[in-house]
Amino acid sequence: MNDTPRTTVLDLIADPGLPAELAGRLVDELPSRLDREGDGVWEVRISDEPIALDEQGALPMLEIGGRARECDDADAVVLLTDLPRRAGPQPVVADAGTEQRIGLVSLPALGAVNQYPRCRDTVVRLVTHHLFPSSERAEPGEHSDAGRAGSLTRLDPGREQRGYDDDSGSGGVEDGVDVRLALAGIRGRLRLLSGLVRANRPWRLVPSLSPALAAAAAGAAFGIFYSNIWELATALGVVRQLAVMLLALVGMTTWLILDNGLWESRRSRSLREEAWLSNASTVLTVGCGVLMMYALLFVIALGASAVVIPPDYLGTNLMRGAGVDDYLMIALLSTSMGTVAGALGSGFADDGAVRQAAYSRREQERRARLDREDERAAGHG
Repeated sequence: MNDTPRTTVLDLIADPGLPAELAGRLVDELPSRLDREGDGVWEVRISDEPIALDEQGALPMLEIGGRARECDDADAVVLLTDLPRRAGPQPVVADAGTEQRIGLVSLPALGAVNQYPRCRDTVVRLVTHHLFPSSERAEPGEHSDAGRAGSLTRLDPGREQRGYDDDSGSGGVEDGVDVRLALAGIRGRLRLLSGLVRANRPWRLVPSLSPALAAAAAGAAFGIFYSNIWELATALGVVRQLAVMLLALVGMTTWLILDNGLWESRRSRSLREEAWLSNASTVLTVGCGVLMMYALLFVIALGASAVVIPPDYLGTNLMRGAGVDDYLMIALLSTSMGTVAGALGSGFADDGAVRQAAYSRREQERRARLDREDERAAGHG
């Protein structure tokens, strides 16, 4: 008699980018975690099945997972996506169709930090408690990894409208999805917002703003080479310098959003909360990108001022001994001046490149779909 336990095969399907990176790490770690917390022996594989949205812009997880199970002869499938999903106002972390043994994890709801351990623990919880449940295990709200995965609330999808509607473009529920794990309260929404910013990867914005960076460098150079700016910079004081910096950052962020058409407004009332969430993530994404550009420019300006301005000559202009703090103040004001100039230079940046850098792939698809719907609605109006 063969006592070797049967191997249970789990397929992972991931969006390109960060989800695919996390899936690659999960393949190595999940088998041992599932062996400890699940029954039998586990094999985890990455499926080649693509994640494509339907005509309504929703993600048909059961259809995609069903094809993968059939093609790969897998026992269960979990999808990893950077598409945000909501149940009304509540961010959805995971969905599951227990009969089909297909689950989904939405990465933005995991937040901006510790995404990998949260993703790993959520997948383990989804598989061991819902796709392959055991009566001996704790109930979902009592699972030992709740601290890692977050405080999750199990929702009843039957209470929501079946199928996809305008309000569920990023979080619709298919018939057959019988488990939803969501984050409750304002903390959950803030975590979703931070996860959306992480998915947008704001650091990609800096290379796309090379014309703005060139104009900003030119503006900063003006402050470094003119002695009147030195005197003003050292006379302003820290509080006024920080106020000038804040105005420059807010001004450039606002300019980039408006000049590149990044602000979203929707005719449909059901999409207003989704538009609000998208706009908030856009402001934070662009703001973080501008802040990174400001920090880079500040380092350049500080180094240039140290090379160009001799301490004795600076002291002569200030009529006192010059110190490191004076160079910091000069670099700070020069950077703020350069940032304002950079806002004008950003008009020469390619709109498509800025949009591509500011949004994740799924967010670009969502906005393009909703733009087409608004155009059709305006045409019928």
